[in-house]
Amino acid sequence: MGGSARQPEDFAFAFDSAFAVLQVRIESACAAASDWPDGVAAGIRAAFEWVAAEPVAAQLLTNDALAGGSAGFERYERMVRYAAELLVPGRERASHGERLPEITERAMASGVAMLVAQRLSLGQEAELPALAGEATQFVLTPYLGSAEARRFAAGQSGSS
Repeated sequence: MGGSARQPEDFAFAFDSAFAVLQVRIESACAAASDWPDGVAAGIRAAFEWVAAEPVAAQLLTNDALAGGSAGFERYERMVRYAAELLVPGRERASHGERLPEITERAMASGVAMLVAQRLSLGQEAELPALAGEATQFVLTPYLGSAEARRFAAGQSGSS
């Protein structure tokens, strides 16, 4: 078959393969953590380190997917949904979890994904591991408040 006839299938395979590797990295990091906030921090750190080491694969998951029409956007949405689901346990930890907007997890996951996409677009993916603490604080703040989120972002255990 011609090259253009295979492109959507090739993209789908490449995206799914890269996404599977990223999921394993994140889940392994989260599993090694002592509790949910530490797992979030570890997952973000693992994801950012993977992006810095594998920018071509990360580009598939972000900018290429967003530029890939409806099929690419559906895959990007699946990745964001996956990350958002990892944040849902934060609602139980937050004293105000039931009052958080329904879109909180999706907004947090989308914000981190767009940070990654931006850094990739600018060729600055190597900076991401250094930004993991700030991204962690951003993601944990709705659940823990800014002071406790800052402690976890700094790599310290917070108190419940």
